[in-house]
Amino acid sequence: MSINILVIEPNEAQRDALRSHFSKHRMEMSVWYSSATLVERVEREQPTAIVMRAGPGYPDTYASLRQLRAAGYEMPVVMIGEAPDVSDKVLALEFGADDFLAEPLNLLELSTRIRTIVQRPVGPALGVMQVPRPRMLGAIEIDFAARRARKHGRDLGMRPSEFALLKAFVSHPLQVLSRATLLQLLQVGDESRSERGLDVLVFRLRALIEDDPDRPRHIQTMRGRGYIFVPPAEEPAAVAA
Repeated sequence: MSINILVIEPNEAQRDALRSHFSKHRMEMSVWYSSATLVERVEREQPTAIVMRAGPGYPDTYASLRQLRAAGYEMPVVMIGEAPDVSDKVLALEFGADDFLAEPLNLLELSTRIRTIVQRPVGPALGVMQVPRPRMLGAIEIDFAARRARKHGRDLGMRPSEFALLKAFVSHPLQVLSRATLLQLLQVGDESRSERGLDVLVFRLRALIEDDPDRPRHIQTMRGRGYIFVPPAEEPAAVAA
């Protein structure tokens, strides 16, 4: 499979290092200098994956990524930048990134992650989320293709991270998912500190889909183990358990 990577990196030395490394690993690379016109470039080039620099000096990065996802482009996007804290990684995920690699950059790790994301098989196994058909969750209609959810016909306005978490739960009903497993599904990372950010994300998702977020029926906490998604038809048995 041919992999063409679009790189948005202002540092010439870093671009040269990336080009040399990708070439050795049979990956083609093209360069774009402005994230502000990312969508237009992607429309013309149709890259397999995108590598973007993020950080305080690059305010357009996240807005451009959001525009890319809103335009319907789903190719993997890997952010690179100074070592982020948990909130930076969560923010990157919210705007549609697939991964965030901190500097100093390990180029082999970067190319391996890109190849893994691009070539990830689709199947029912844990860690591989299929794209289910649109379905109803009580009063909530979930459109996985459009990445939107409506409650009583009203768009819930979910952030990308919230919808990704909902998709993870719906793809693994009645399975106890540890926080580490959920972070793997969301591709946030495996740092233990990230679990706090995950709990905040769960809190926000419950506020959107639960009738009573303080007494959730669908996203239930399994103390000491993680979370479990309970579809409407399974609520009595799950609660009884």
